[in-house]
Amino acid sequence: MTEKNLVFASAAIHPQRTNLSFNKKEILKREEDYLFCLKQLYRVSPDNFEIFIVDNSLEDLNSLYNKELKSFLDQVNIFYIKKPKNEKIKNIGVQELKQLFYLQQNIDFNSYNKVCYLTARRFITNPYVFEKTESLNKDALISNPDFIYLDGEIVISEKTGLFNDMFFAMKVETILKYIEFSKQQIDYMDINMVSSEENLYNFITKEKIEYEYLNFLGFLRYDYYRKNKNGIKHNYHFV
Repeated sequence: MTEKNLVFASAAIHPQRTNLSFNKKEILKREEDYLFCLKQLYRVSPDNFEIFIVDNSLEDLNSLYNKELKSFLDQVNIFYIKKPKNEKIKNIGVQELKQLFYLQQNIDFNSYNKVCYLTARRFITNPYVFEKTESLNKDALISNPDFIYLDGEIVISEKTGLFNDMFFAMKVETILKYIEFSKQQIDYMDINMVSSEENLYNFITKEKIEYEYLNFLGFLRYDYYRKNKNGIKHNYHFV
């Protein structure tokens, strides 16, 4: 019998941040991005992977402008944990961890064999990461890939003290340990702006978690932070 696995997909379709503001045009673009990426996620993930989306920016589906996205999300597993309007969001990684905590409180993780952690605004080009998750023998599957822009530029990711958390996977007993570890760190992370990538690295190393390493993920992502001076290809990159 095929074992069932879980995909936790973190989303912030209408983000509210103190250091980055979005106008309506940009919000509409994000909605298109999420629709594009989520449809692909469901297309490439194997049948034995159950996907749960957790969004921390919407009141409900009626907050969306894009009718196709609204219709799509109405048919899938999604939780909303909207933040109070006066709450300042400083550390995005902390908010994503809180989304993971919320999901673990609302579904039975022990019903699954392995759990994938995914930031949802990524276009997953093929089932590679899920196939690697299924064949995982060690406790965790992690990565820290470089960023390759479509104009040919390669940005080398920091390799010291960090593991990338746009995607990782763990056996269920390991991710439950990771959740408890992170709960103990969450306030310190928020106050001291410790990144979720550093927290993941600390967990793996301090708890001596055995892991398999991916050099590449096969994800395509749009970079909102990068200045686009010479065409849209400068803003998209692969990892």
